[in-house]
Amino acid sequence: MGDFLFYAIAIAIGLFIGFFLVRKNKETRFKEGERLVILEWPEFKRNMRKGQLIDIRKEKDVEKEKIKGARRIPVRALTSKYQTKVRKDLPLYIYCNTGKKSYKAAKKLLHKNFRKVYILRGGLPATKMTFEKNGRD
Repeated sequence: MGDFLFYAIAIAIGLFIGFFLVRKNKETRFKEGERLVILEWPEFKRNMRKGQLIDIRKEKDVEKEKIKGARRIPVRALTSKYQTKVRKDLPLYIYCNTGKKSYKAAKKLLHKNFRKVYILRGGLPATKMTFEKNGRD
């Protein structure tokens, strides 16, 4: 009975420690600023040609407007394990309508060993707000 109790306690402690180590690793693995960077429009625009520019919005939204040179790739296709349209060794610059969908997609892409992902804060509407503030078209 004494050996059983000893092993049961040892296993419980091991599982407890292992759970927190795994959880901590998941939380800190993709801190913003390391491999996941959220950019304001001026900086996004200045750097987006240094990588692959991806629009993850729906087709109907892309038909209305998009950033010149962006490729439309749905999130499901982009994060698929059979994905071959995007290189993992080059940085990705992705945008959507709000920035929320881009953030979720970026986390999935980083788990699939993409090098670095940049997100447009506020999505495509952020480009217009910047132009309105600066008085440019």
